[in-house]
Amino acid sequence: MATTDETPTGPDNDAPLGISTGEFLTPKRLKMFGIAGAVLLVVVLAIWFAITAGKRKEAFAAGALESARMIAEQGNLPEAVSQFERVATTYKGTSAAFAASLGVAQARLVSGQTELAIASLTEFLATNPPPLYASPANGLLGTGLENTGKFAEAAAAYRAGAELATDNYLKAQALLDAGRAFRIAKNRDEALKCYREIIEKYGDTAARTEAEVRLAEMTIGQG
Repeated sequence: MATTDETPTGPDNDAPLGISTGEFLTPKRLKMFGIAGAVLLVVVLAIWFAITAGKRKEAFAAGALESARMIAEQGNLPEAVSQFERVATTYKGTSAAFAASLGVAQARLVSGQTELAIASLTEFLATNPPPLYASPANGLLGTGLENTGKFAEAAAAYRAGAELATDNYLKAQALLDAGRAFRIAKNRDEALKCYREIIEKYGDTAARTEAEVRLAEMTIGQG
C-alpha cells in the first residue's frame, strides 16, 4: 500500500529559515517597546523643559536688565552698576547678560571711572562675545582709551569695532572714530585709510560727508 506524505504544509512550514512566524507582539516585545517608549518620553520632556527653562531665563534676564537701565536713567549710577553686574552673572549666556556687561562699562564711563570701565571691557572682550556685543564693547573701550590719552590703542579698538559691526552705518561710524584717533596719534596713513574706506565701501551712509571733509583737510595742497 502506498504511503502518503502527511507533513503539514501550513504557513509555519513555508516560512524561510531564520524567520519566526509566531505572534509578533509577544509579552517580551511589549515590555521592550514599553521601556523604549518611556525612555523616549523622558528625552522629549527633558528637551521641552530645557527650552521652556531657557525662555523663562531670557524673560527674567530681560526684566532685570530693564530695571537696571531705569536706575541708570534716574542717575543712580553706583546702584545701576551693581544691578548690571548682577544681571551679567546671574543670567550668564543670555542676550541680557551681554547687554548688561556693556551697561556696566557705560555707567562707569559716565561716572568718570574710566580705568574701571577699561578693565571691565577688556575682561568682557576676552570672553569672545558675539559680534553684536563685541563691536560696541570695542567702541566703548576706544572711548575709554581716548579719554586717558592712549590714542593709538583707542584707534585700534575703534577699528576692531568697525570690523565686527553688523551694520554699514555702525561700521562707518566706528571708522570715523578710528580715523580721528589715528590723526591725534599722528598716524596719518592709517587715518587716511579709514576715511577712504568709508567713501569707497560705505558711501551711502551719513559718515561719507565727514570722511570727505577730513580727507580733504589731510590732503590739501598735495594735488
